[in-house]
Amino acid sequence: MRGEISRFLAVGVASNLINFAAYFILWNAGVSLITASIAGYTAGLYNSYYFGRRWVFEAQNTRHGLATLRFTIIYLIGGIGMAAIIKGLDHLFAWDYRIAWIAGAAFAFTNNFLGSKWLVFNRSKD
Repeated sequence: MRGEISRFLAVGVASNLINFAAYFILWNAGVSLITASIAGYTAGLYNSYYFGRRWVFEAQNTRHGLATLRFTIIYLIGGIGMAAIIKGLDHLFAWDYRIAWIAGAAFAFTNNFLGSKWLVFNRSKD
């Protein structure tokens, strides 16, 4: 599992770089902020799905339709949970926004890793 976590982390970093690069390029090309943001996020998600399936969890035979739906739901829960944790820790407990972000990111990482491993790319379900 240690290798999976390391690969998952590497894919996450790469996906965030792709997200930001697409966002930055589109925004500077005159695309609206929301469109650039959604496009960047989508590009990063695609990278996470593709390399999560192929490299992190080695689940090449995954049924794409169901796996894509599960992946989207898991990452939606991770994103909403992260935002809620950050907001809650900042507004309810006056935590420093950087510490709140780390706590939210830890939740999202754990949620996304375990959800991907057990529900999306579980080789025993292939």
